[in-house]
Order: sequence, then C-alpha cells, then structure tokens
Amino acid sequence: MAKKFGKCLVVGAGVSGQWAAELLLDRGAEVTICDQKSAEELAVAMERFKGRPVKWALGAKAEEGFKNTEMVVLSPGIPGSFPGLAKAAKHVPITGEMELAASMTDVPIVAITGSNGKTTTTGLVGHICRKQRQSVFVGGNIGAPLSQFVVEGQKARAAVLELSSYQLETVSVFHAAGAAILNATPDHLDRYPDMAEYFRAKTNIFMNQTPEDLAVVNEDDILLAHKNTVARRFGFSRRKKQKFGAWVQKNEICVAEDGRQIAGRDWSDFKLEGVHNQENVMAAVGLALRLGIHPQKALDAAVSFVSQKHRLELIGEFNDVKYYDDSKGTNVGAVAMALASFKPPVVLIAGGQGKGQDFRLLYKPVRDKVKQLVLIGEDRDKIGSALAGAAPISVAADMAEAVRQARAAAPKGSIVLLSPACASYDMFRDYKHRGEVFAREVRRQNSR
Repeated sequence: MAKKFGKCLVVGAGVSGQWAAELLLDRGAEVTICDQKSAEELAVAMERFKGRPVKWALGAKAEEGFKNTEMVVLSPGIPGSFPGLAKAAKHVPITGEMELAASMTDVPIVAITGSNGKTTTTGLVGHICRKQRQSVFVGGNIGAPLSQFVVEGQKARAAVLELSSYQLETVSVFHAAGAAILNATPDHLDRYPDMAEYFRAKTNIFMNQTPEDLAVVNEDDILLAHKNTVARRFGFSRRKKQKFGAWVQKNEICVAEDGRQIAGRDWSDFKLEGVHNQENVMAAVGLALRLGIHPQKALDAAVSFVSQKHRLELIGEFNDVKYYDDSKGTNVGAVAMALASFKPPVVLIAGGQGKGQDFRLLYKPVRDKVKQLVLIGEDRDKIGSALAGAAPISVAADMAEAVRQARAAAPKGSIVLLSPACASYDMFRDYKHRGEVFAREVRRQNSR
C-alpha cells in the first residue's frame, strides 16, 4: 500500500515544486506551497491547483508556510537561507523533490552528476537506450522532473536522471543502480562554504549503493580518483588504460572488462567534438552497461548523437574563422576543457556572475591557447585581475561589442569561443539566452 502523507510543505512553486505537490496530493497529503514570489507572478501555478486542497504562503508571508507542517519538500535550487527553512530543519524531515519521487518508484535509477557534462551524458545514455529499443525516462535536472514520471505512471526500463549538487544535498534514502560523477571542479562556491562541501554533495550520488550496483568514475579527476566506492567501479580516463572501464588510446575509445578489451571505436567516427565529449561518451557507455547494453553496441549507438545546444556548438565559419557557442560553460572547469579541445589561436569571450570561483585556475589554459580575452559582465574586473598577463585583455559593455572585438582580433584559421565561466543572470535571462544573443550577433556582423 502506498505511503500516506499528512501536512506537507513544498518550497518553490516552479515546475519541480508543482509536480512534487501533485505527487503529495496523489498520496493524500494536505499541501501548502510557499514561494517568495507574489500571487501575481505565480498566477498560472495557482490556477493549476484551483479548487484542490492546496494552501499558499507567498511573498513576505512565505515563512508562514512552515507552521504546523510535518514534512518539507524542497524544489531544486532552494538555498538554506530561505526564510524559515533552517528553523524547520530542527523539527521536521527535509527532503527534495527528486528524492521524494525516487522513494515512490521501483524503476531502476541511473543517475549522472558532475560540474560539467551532465546534460550531454544524460542525453547520450537516453540515446543509446533508444537505439537499443529500450524505453527509458530521461529527466531530473533537465526536462521533466522525476515526480512527473511517478504521478503519470509512465512505464520505462529505467529512469535516467541528470542530478545537480542542489538535488543531492538532502538525499538520505536515494539509491542509484548506476551512478556517475563526471568531474568535480570548483562551482557554486557562492552557495557552498568550500570545495569540500560541494564535493560532499556530489558524492551523495553513491549513497546507498551496493556491490551489485555500478559506480562510474572519472579516474583523471584527482578528487574522484581517491574516492572509494562500495559499488563495482567502472573507471574512465583519457590518460591511462583501465582494467574495468574505458580509456582513449591513439584517438580510439576503448573499453575493457577484467583487463581484456571488449569494445572500441575511433573518435573520428563520432559527431561530437572536444575532449570533454570523449569523457561523456565513456561515462555513458559505462552506465549503459549497467542497463545490460554491451559496450560495443553502446559505442556504435553513440556515434550518431549530436552535440547539445550551447555546449561547444559550432555556430558557423566566416572568413576562415570558426565561432563556437559554449554558453553552458558556467565554471572554470568547463572553460579549461573547452580550451583543451582547440589548437591556438583562440579568441575567448568570458565573464558574467562568477559564483565565488577562483579564476586563477584558468591562467595556464588561457596563456597556452588564448590570443585575446574579451571580458563582459558583472565580474569582468575580477576575472581580468586574476588573468592579467596570461593574454591581452579587453572589456566589452555588451555581447554585440564583445563579438566586434573578437572578430577584429581573430586571424584566419582561428577560433572565436564564447565560454563564459560564469552564470548569465547579470545580463541575460539564462545561459540559453546568452548563447542565442551571441549566435545572432555572430551571424549579423558577418552578413555585412
């Protein structure tokens, strides 16, 4: 019999919060939704629950929602500083939307996290499964939340989930049959007190795994290489051969089990570009193995997967200069990997909201690859100070000016790369909007 719930508070009225509320209502709960936005801003969400047993605590009264609740369910991204949350945590259980839904499904979960590459790898696993005629749900931090999958009673061989550190912060009973951490580089340090706490949240993805499960780990990442796992470990590396895992050898992705190579495919066969995507493919092959798909079949299926938008997406080539949109590169690790994918000279456009990162970590990659660094956004001065001397630096007031400066600095045969290392909200709606504006300016300025 399905577990029944009493008085529950959902914090955050976005898509995930709404589906969490639906799930709780389906289990007979009395639901209150609280959000710091106003009723006017949440009119569509409120209309969805009109005539149903849902209360609202909004705006300045959001904190009142914590009164007399028996459980709190957080939407992704809700900070610990949300009014009333810290006090409630001392008295009632706190869980996340994803964990709540995971506790209500028997479908095996394959989960992916990391500072970079989550969306591509999650999409790759779904693509490989579909090519092998396996029906899987793909969602989590992208697309539909897991709560929607559970409420709608969807049928699937497995649930393939992209998970952020935010979603993993509060897990306690979550269990993944297959789990991957792609990398762990500094990010969201405006939310976490230090890198250790950020890493701890990421590694919660391995919580509750057993020796029958699979842990997919980037063995080139210094933090992950020393992280012990209870589950069977599938390692992947661009530098060294794996006894059980995947590696790159002479531009071929190879896969071995018990020290014997069982699969391989030349990287030139793939539609994806960049060394970071080699890692994403290797991780996806490991996770597909947990779902019973042979690594050779997984590699063959991955060949046809196309790059995600705004992740090293080729916008076009104009006057023998290639323009790439990597707007999804919102931390220093993503930029370092993007630069590693190209030969110099590169003209790099970067900047935005820095999220407390140490931009000095980009000094060597910029020095080695970048001919001109064009900085935009809120933290452009901070980035400029950290990278002074690594490359010539100029400042642009907006994206149009940044593209003009980049075009002027880019010689024939070079690359112009938008890879911001920052969040976008100081100048744009989100990273997608930033990438769209970049692409529009590149095409407009090169059509004259």
